[in-house]
Amino acid sequence: MTDLAAHPDCVLPAGLAPLPGRTPGAAAHMIAALPDTVGQAIGPARDFLDTVFAAAPYLARLAQRRADTLEACLVQTPDALISSVIADLHRAGAEAADPSALDIALRHAKSDAHLVTALADLTGVWDVREVTGAMTRVADAALQAALHAHVRFLAEQGRAHPVTNPDNPIPGVVILALGKMGTGDLNYSSDIDLVAVYDPDSLSLPESEEPRKRLPRLIQAVVKSLQDVTAEGYVFRVDLRLRPDPGATPVIISTEAALNYYESLGQTWERAAWIKARASAGDRDAAARFLAHMQPFIWRRSLDYAAIDDIRGLARQIQTVGRRAEIRPAGHDLKLGRGGIREIEFYAQIPQLVFGGRDERVREPSTLAALGALAVTGAVEPDVVDALARDYRDLRSWEHRIQMRQDEPSQTVPLEDEDRADLAALSGFADVAAFETAVEACLQRVHGHFSDQFEGDEALSSSAGSLILTGVEPTPDTITTLQTLGFSQPGSVWATLNGWAGGRVRAVRSSRARTLFARIAPQLVDRMSATGEPDAAMTRFAAFFENLPMGVQPLSLLSNEPGLAADLIGILTLAPRLASDLARRPALLDAMLDDRFSVPLGQDPADSFKRVLDEALERAGGYEDRLNSARRRVREERFRIGAQILNGMATAQTAGAAFSAMADATLAAMARAAQDETERRFGPMPGEGVILGMGKLGGRELAADSDLDIMIIYQGDETASGWFGRFATRLISALSAPTEEGELYTVDMQLRPSGKAGPVAVSLSRFDSYYPHEAWTWEMMALTRARIIAGDGPLADAVTASFERALCRPRDGKGVREDARAMRQRLAEAKPPSSIWDLKARPGGLQDIEFIAQTLQLIHADREDVVRASTREALQALGEAGVLPAGEVKLLTETLQLQLGVLQMIRCAHGSGFDPAQASSGFATRLAELAGCAKIEALEAALDRRMRAVRKVFERRIGKM
Repeated sequence: MTDLAAHPDCVLPAGLAPLPGRTPGAAAHMIAALPDTVGQAIGPARDFLDTVFAAAPYLARLAQRRADTLEACLVQTPDALISSVIADLHRAGAEAADPSALDIALRHAKSDAHLVTALADLTGVWDVREVTGAMTRVADAALQAALHAHVRFLAEQGRAHPVTNPDNPIPGVVILALGKMGTGDLNYSSDIDLVAVYDPDSLSLPESEEPRKRLPRLIQAVVKSLQDVTAEGYVFRVDLRLRPDPGATPVIISTEAALNYYESLGQTWERAAWIKARASAGDRDAAARFLAHMQPFIWRRSLDYAAIDDIRGLARQIQTVGRRAEIRPAGHDLKLGRGGIREIEFYAQIPQLVFGGRDERVREPSTLAALGALAVTGAVEPDVVDALARDYRDLRSWEHRIQMRQDEPSQTVPLEDEDRADLAALSGFADVAAFETAVEACLQRVHGHFSDQFEGDEALSSSAGSLILTGVEPTPDTITTLQTLGFSQPGSVWATLNGWAGGRVRAVRSSRARTLFARIAPQLVDRMSATGEPDAAMTRFAAFFENLPMGVQPLSLLSNEPGLAADLIGILTLAPRLASDLARRPALLDAMLDDRFSVPLGQDPADSFKRVLDEALERAGGYEDRLNSARRRVREERFRIGAQILNGMATAQTAGAAFSAMADATLAAMARAAQDETERRFGPMPGEGVILGMGKLGGRELAADSDLDIMIIYQGDETASGWFGRFATRLISALSAPTEEGELYTVDMQLRPSGKAGPVAVSLSRFDSYYPHEAWTWEMMALTRARIIAGDGPLADAVTASFERALCRPRDGKGVREDARAMRQRLAEAKPPSSIWDLKARPGGLQDIEFIAQTLQLIHADREDVVRASTREALQALGEAGVLPAGEVKLLTETLQLQLGVLQMIRCAHGSGFDPAQASSGFATRLAELAGCAKIEALEAALDRRMRAVRKVFERRIGKM
């Protein structure tokens, strides 16, 4: 071969000097490993090749494997050699006997192409455009060859028709190239971005073959031949993730399915990606039809401000710092980092998408061509285009040299000094300092122009850095941002955010919702980081967000009210129960904007919630409207109280009083609604009635999920029993029946005389006679917590007087104690504590304290003024009466307050069945702080000590268990 005369434009022309700053000899052993004839032939280029091979070991290995090609570089032009490579690929597609032979031929051809293009690039025979164009032509040929061959193999098995046209081996099947391959600018070691589709109307397959089964297998076989790493290397790494919804679709879909996706769910970043699309292999006619149908999606003739804002949002996710950017070349990503190739691409694509719908001149797939067209139309300044074009070519050139060192798909400047010195030499610099100066200046110029273009736009980056949520994989900058914010699995977090940005959950199906999400995503991750446990915050927010029935309303609120995001993330992180409520009822976010929401509960005016509820019910229409309106207001107030408990704004006593005041107002309002409905159907109320509250409701100690223990007492004529029975049924329904707005409360009426066996409404005469003569001790204990909730006038006075008389009768103290002890024993056996956090049922828990208070009230009520509905107030009264010593009163009231505080927080955040292992660390810390502890383990120990002491008081005052 070396006997041929060297072409003047051959790959390795005469007169080549060693790389700058390099002394030949470091790769002498690599040269010596070449065949003797080749080693002799390269004589004039030996010093150059020696320094190249030392700086780029991959090229040395290629030269050794493909020595004939290296020798041909001494006499032939790169165009001739690449044409030969493409001919070899076509021949492999047509003639390879089996997949193994095909794979070997493809890899040999790719090795030849890599050696030729790298040397032509380094010698300056080719510029960057020629190098990338050659790599693209080789990729097209390799893809076409693989498709041709695998269709032939199928035809031999009777699973495809014989190939009659090598350029279109299976009519209807199209493989499109996107990205750098689509624009003809393929990198030296780039992946190739492909999308495979088929046109059902043009598809030609045997009748026995099902396209949805056969075609994915065909594409997978093609990809395997290209990207599997064998002893001969690989051809191209293939990325199929630019197809519609890649996580849920096969590797090839119909053109109709693809078009339907883009028409309904296509995103702005996908429009930008499809600017670069072209047919690479398969049916060119079908490809032309498909791309013609795609044009309205890519190029929109009319854009509203929201659409333009969405387009510019692609770039605003990159953190811009203007011309003052400090950039260290070492470790910098020349493609995705600040001032890199991506910023130049966005600089071109953003105005392209804005103006391309009306001006076809700017519809250029190539970045440099697009910049030129934009300059011609006046969309960007010509001098800026010239500067960016020069910097773009330099960045691409340096990118290639990074890749040709070890054939790695990297764009990152090495961190190691020695590796960076090799890169500098390959780039034509005699020393690293000069190279780094050039790189830094280039990156600063690019980022300066990029910042200028988007100056004044609202930033969509995080405070910690860029947050790019588009595309199919996270950028290094975005991963760094998420790591800086404290996420332990930044890749997983990005994948979730990317899915949301892509409309893969119900809340962001609409384009408006996706635009809003892109706007608030940075502040969301910032707020998650601010909680101190961003992973937990992300998990809680995901549970909330992915269950939203729709997203525009809550996303609009979060976008317009920046402080709301912080409050929301805080609540979601601490309280999965509230997060679930928010997900089911996103309108609760409105409540967070109400002036009352942040007013401390203790500062609420008297009857504050009652006025809110009454005003809402006055505006309501009929009975159903009143029920739904009440449910909305109660839900909002319950959420408000829960938020204040979590934020430490409300004590257990304050929260219990607020929950109880809410229940009082609601009971009264629903009683009025039930009365109106009963009177509408059965006539006027034949007398009067009151509602007695008992249990936690009577003691004003309700929690977020407490039942309502109530009793309905009436007085009237002979028709009153039936009327009040119907009224009771409607009241229970008004409170507990599920409507479109959910439920209000679970109602328990078992504390009425005779329990379940008795009528749901009790006459005053029956109430008067039952408690003095028939009630069990435990029923009398329950009566200590009775108070009137709804109803007034003579009947209310009579009921109050009746139960006070019943409670103040003289009793046998020993008998009361024995009954109370036996009842507590039965409760312990029937409902043992479910865990150490069952503070109600545990020995020394709330039941023990309540039993102490109620038992002692019954024993001493005939002599002392000790009857109080509130357990805390009852203990204080017992202490003032000398029934309990001051030390025991202090222990019991303090323990009661701690237990109620813990339960209030647990119930509003987690509901029943609390497991600290499932709680966020922030919640565990706040729970511990209720007892002045730093950790939840210390809280457990403090509760244990107190509850052992309470049980001792129980045994002294009532009896041993």
